[in-house]
Amino acid sequence: MKSQRPKRPLRQQLLIDSDVQVALILRAVLYGTACVTYFVVIQFFTQSMIHPGVATADLFLSLTDEAIYWVPGLLVLGPLMIYDVLKVSNRFAGPIFSMRREMQNLIDGKEGRNISFRNDDHWSAMAMQFNTIREEVLELRAKLGDQAGAAEDEDIDDEDDSWMEATPEEEEEAAVPVS
Repeated sequence: MKSQRPKRPLRQQLLIDSDVQVALILRAVLYGTACVTYFVVIQFFTQSMIHPGVATADLFLSLTDEAIYWVPGLLVLGPLMIYDVLKVSNRFAGPIFSMRREMQNLIDGKEGRNISFRNDDHWSAMAMQFNTIREEVLELRAKLGDQAGAAEDEDIDDEDDSWMEATPEEEEEAAVPVS
């Protein structure tokens, strides 16, 4: 049984990560088109073998007569399938969207916030891992800030900038061990 987490509201936005979700929809449409094409071709060849002397135009007319049985189902199930692909893909696109947003906050120097995914989202353990990493980054920033503050208090102006004047040849000579 899953641990009880506080419930988050349902996603209101259907298309969260358009690049990923549109690619999935296009893939589903491609597979649907391939299935319909396969079905029509098989029906055409089956009809042409059953009725060898019938003209091609009559075979296509016969196919359209039979299409009245399966096209309505395709027109109803196609949009339902696309909607379902969007809903299912929200379970992984939504968490990644949230994580990318909070990572960008960290990159921009903001603290961001801990993330938690919805109960039915995939990769829920990743939220805990991200939150741990976020806390470590914030701790490291705090330590670096303390060290930088201490260095400013000491007024260290005697920095060694001689490395900036070295030529590549001098660096190679310094790197070669003397025997």
